[in-house]
Amino acid sequence: MQPRVEIRHLRAFVAVAEAGSLSAGARSLNVSQPAVSQSVAVLEDSLNTRLLVRGPGGTSPTPAGTVLLSEARILIGRFENVLAKMANFAPEVSAPLRIAFPGEMTLHPLTDALSKLAASRFRSTGVQISQLPCTAQLAALRKGTLDLALIRERPTDENLDVALVAEEPLGVLVATEQAQRLRLGAADLRLDDLKSLQWLDFPRSDSPAWHDHVAAVLRNHGIGTGAETAEARGQVPEVKLAQLSMGGRFALVPGGHLQRFPNSLSWIPLVGGPLVRRTWAGWPASSKRRDLALLVAAMEDPLHTVAAGETVGGTNDH
Repeated sequence: MQPRVEIRHLRAFVAVAEAGSLSAGARSLNVSQPAVSQSVAVLEDSLNTRLLVRGPGGTSPTPAGTVLLSEARILIGRFENVLAKMANFAPEVSAPLRIAFPGEMTLHPLTDALSKLAASRFRSTGVQISQLPCTAQLAALRKGTLDLALIRERPTDENLDVALVAEEPLGVLVATEQAQRLRLGAADLRLDDLKSLQWLDFPRSDSPAWHDHVAAVLRNHGIGTGAETAEARGQVPEVKLAQLSMGGRFALVPGGHLQRFPNSLSWIPLVGGPLVRRTWAGWPASSKRRDLALLVAAMEDPLHTVAAGETVGGTNDH
């Protein structure tokens, strides 16, 4: 089945076509270049048409891309106009929005969206935020005790609507001395280079499917994921960071703002981005709340590619 074309794919294409390069287009959207490249690839694959020509002098649209560029600008403008008009209606809210997120989640998409909600006609909407494992969030949605879930895996329940709101390519956080001893380079680190280290994992109960996916990828590269890492579960962030500083272990975290980590640790990107953590927003398909619709739209537009350090506690390794 072909991927579905979404407004974020069109935004990425327009940004690249107007800026003349993938990197400049990514900067204009404040997302990573891999995320923009992936969106353009999905769009070209869905339309079965080459849209951009990449050359030494930059990126330019093909004849088909030129046609799409004109139409996409109109479509994006109409989309933004619809959101603006809908935001002008008075809210019909009798209860606060109840939102939950998983452990050690990057909150950047949510906080940005809440700021936009506070600046809209829905600024009087109350918000209740709690931390719950993904399975508990889905159960709460079905019971009607939660309005919005932020989860690691795409729910398949036909009674729920979903939107992808964040993509985070993961890199490796490791003791600086360990990296120097193993000669782990910042430009060419691969998962195969980590065979001598132990993965400092996260609780499987937070998101079983995502945990199992990460563990399977690591096992395929000869990295142990056994019970030895269970000691890391339930520990406070400072203890996890201390364990990493002692050497022999690594954690998987997004890259970016690393000021929160001590100098004894180094973050190294992985070649090819083999692990990308995604966060999905899920809410009842029957919901008629306009404040919730605006909040979700703000979170997914543009799709956030977020950085380490913008988290609630911990090494943010899931």
